[in-house]
Parts: sequence; structure tokens; C-alpha cells
Amino acid sequence: MLTQQTFHKILNYLDKQYWSGKTDETNWNYYGLVFDYHFDSSILSVDYLDINDFFDLNGSFTFVEDKYLSEQYADLPETKYLLLIQNMLNILHHSKIDIEQNEHIITTLINVLKRENVKVVIPDMGDIIVMPDDILDSGSYCNIVRMQDGLLRKELKAVYKEDEKLQKRMKYEFENMQKLTGCPQILNVFDFDNEGHSYLMEQADMNLAAYLTSEIELSFDEKIKIIMDILKGMDYAHKNSIIHRDLHLGNILKIGNDFVICDFGLSKHTSLIRSMKTSYTEKNNHIFVDPLAVNDFRNLDHKSDIYSVGKMIDYILTYNAANSNHALKTIVERCICRDKALRYDSIEQILVDIEIALKHQDKEQDISDTINKILNSQYDTKVHEYIVDLVQSDKLCKFIVTHRLSNFWELVLHFESVYQLKILQSISGGYSEATGYGGWGNYDIFASIAYNLCLTLEDLQPKQIAHQILEECAGIRYQAKNLLDRLPD
Repeated sequence: MLTQQTFHKILNYLDKQYWSGKTDETNWNYYGLVFDYHFDSSILSVDYLDINDFFDLNGSFTFVEDKYLSEQYADLPETKYLLLIQNMLNILHHSKIDIEQNEHIITTLINVLKRENVKVVIPDMGDIIVMPDDILDSGSYCNIVRMQDGLLRKELKAVYKEDEKLQKRMKYEFENMQKLTGCPQILNVFDFDNEGHSYLMEQADMNLAAYLTSEIELSFDEKIKIIMDILKGMDYAHKNSIIHRDLHLGNILKIGNDFVICDFGLSKHTSLIRSMKTSYTEKNNHIFVDPLAVNDFRNLDHKSDIYSVGKMIDYILTYNAANSNHALKTIVERCICRDKALRYDSIEQILVDIEIALKHQDKEQDISDTINKILNSQYDTKVHEYIVDLVQSDKLCKFIVTHRLSNFWELVLHFESVYQLKILQSISGGYSEATGYGGWGNYDIFASIAYNLCLTLEDLQPKQIAHQILEECAGIRYQAKNLLDRLPD
């Protein structure tokens, strides 16, 4: 159905095209809509008293020529959107003035309406008809038809209604999807019609290809949600002995915040022998197809599904960018390995490895966040634990030099006296080696830390160690000696 946003865009567009200077019968000049000029020049003027009569009899609309369409129809009910647009299109369609411009505008509006699943029928003779387009999508051999809100019908195109092979394929697809009923990541299907060779299915918002195009700023967590939904659906299918053999972005649908797998028309039940098993079908979603089977559909198996899953993971995380890198790169490489023997044996194994990879990434992110807090002198439990670990592993001085932490003394003040003592002992024992060969300037970092701790520490023992460090640095660096001389007696 046409959205309110698009309806208002159409009205604004028509306002810009048909708002112009006008002259009334008394030669008074004013600005208004020129639809009445087009109406009067058309065959419509024969059947109606005037343009107001036309709008009144075709939808009970009022029409005010000196008021913008976007203003006078701002609060129009959604149920009347298409009828109003139909009236506008018919005035332009039948007009005998500015014919070329009118045709261009009609074509533009048809294209906009088509994107909103609205169909415009232009007969050879008679009026334009604007209506909801019940055929929402078309494949190579079938149509997806709107039944009611939330419910669609998948049916063979008229030209294929008598094709027995495609009739069997539709029934086989339905049967396999019915076997997977109960899995939240598989599209629900209902009520196969043996005479019409069609079945009902739940309606989705859009497919994954369209979603990735429209939502280019997806977060990492949102991308992982899509990937996990696909994997859980395929894991369920494989565990029920069904392989898909046609996995690509167009066969993943978004319903609310979830993603489900559909179109099992090329699927195979591994425990059954069917004529479908030996069929050959050329594939057009080539980047997701196992290259070992691209020339012969019969070679597709459950490890081909794993290849397709790997390619989708890579695409979702990188939008198919060249030389891309991401947290699941190693998993993807194993999924798409040309040697099938080296690929994962099951979707379940992929799920396990992703959980491990995500936990590792979470840990790395925690460490990165903690280091950033340290660099900004922010203290919390994780900062405390990280610094204590550095002390215990004799890595504190190296860490201070690496990050040039002259302000490290600010964090030391947050520790209790017993930890302050351990931190100062760690610095005292390791700062000289941590400065590195030729790194004389690094002594200034430790001198600055020691100087500020001498000024601010309250407990005598850690304060004495800080003073000792400053004295030792002062014997090497003039800047440290200046700091030592500035200490109060």
C-alpha cells in the first residue's frame, strides 16, 4: 500500500510542476494549480460540468485551485490516496496541452508507485486505473501474490500451469518446508492447493539483499544476529536431512527483527531418491554457489550449503569488499575451502567456532576498553585488575613506556596502600630496563610519575620508593634533577 510519506512526496512533486501564474475572467493575476486548464482541454470536460464536478463524482473530493495539493489533501485518509492520484493522472493523460511534459510526469509517477507495489494500468482507450499490485514478486517460473496483510500465495505463472515438472517441484518444495515447520528461522508455509499447484506463506518485509542495501550502517551485533539466524535455520534443515542447494541473499527474508530462510524449490531430502536429484539448473547467484558444482547442479550437497553460508557471512560482514578482514575470516576461509574434505562437516561446528571467536573478540574489546580508560586516568575494577596483572607479570614498566604514561601517578592514588607499595616496587625494579637502549627520554616519564607521587602519597613506605626512583633518574637526566630540587624539604 502507498505510504503516507510517498503520497506527500507525490503531492509536493505535482505542486512544483503545476503551480503557475493564472488570470481570471476579470484579468486579475494570481498563482494557482493549472489542472483546470488541462481538464478543460481534455475529453473529460464533455462528461463533467467542471473539474470540481469531476473530483466530487470520483471520490467525493473537493478541489481548490489556489491551494497547494500538499496542503488541501494533507489529512486525506490512506484509503483514498490511490483514487486521488488516479484522478490527477487521468486529467494529465487526457489533456491536449503540454502532452510531452505530461507523459514524462506520468511515467515518473508510475515508477514511484511501482516501488510501493502500486500498479498503474494505461489502456489503449479510456481512463488510467491505479490499484494495489497483488503480484509482489516474480521468479523464473512463479509469482508471489498478496492474499491479505501478512499472507502471500506462491503460484506457478500462467504459462507454466501445465508443466508437470514444475508442478512436482512446487509440491516438493512445500513438503520439505513443511518438514521444517517449528523452526523460527524457516519461513512458514500452509495449505498446498493440488489443483492450482500453489501454497500460502507468511509475508516478509524484504529480502536480505534489499535490507543490506538500505541499511548500510548496520552494527557488528546486528550483522551477527543475521548470521546466527541463517546458521540456526540451516542447522535445523541439515539435521532434518534437508539441504537447500540455492542459498543466497534473495532467499533470506526479514520478518520484523528476525531473518528466515525460504525458497526450498531446489532442496533435496538426503534420505529420498527423487527425479529432482539428477536435474541440472543454471545458477545466477554465482558468488554464493560452490565453484565445484557451478557447471553441474547435481554436484551440490550439504558441503555446498556450507560454502554458500561462508560466502554469505563474508558478504554480510564486509558487503563483499575486496581484501576484507573481519572477526570471522578464518571461519569463512574454512567454509569456502576448495577442498571439500577441509570444509566444516556441519553447520553446528560453524556455530561452535563462531561462539568461540565472538568470546575472544569480546575479551579483546574489554582489554582495549580497559587500556583506553588507563590512558585517560579512569579507574574502575577492570583497570585495577589489569594493573595488578601487569605488576604480577613484571610488565608494568614496559606498559608505561609503550603508552608514554607520565600521568600514571593519578591512577596509583586510587589504590590502597598495600597495592601502592607493590606498584612502586614493580616500577623500581623494572624502570631502568624498560627505558630501552638509547631511550634516555623514557627516564623523564618515570621521573614525572615519581615526582607527583612524592607530592601526593600519604603513606611513608611507597612515598620513600617514589623518592628513590626520582633520585636515581636525577643522576641520569637534568629534567629529573630539576624535579628533585623542586621537592619541598
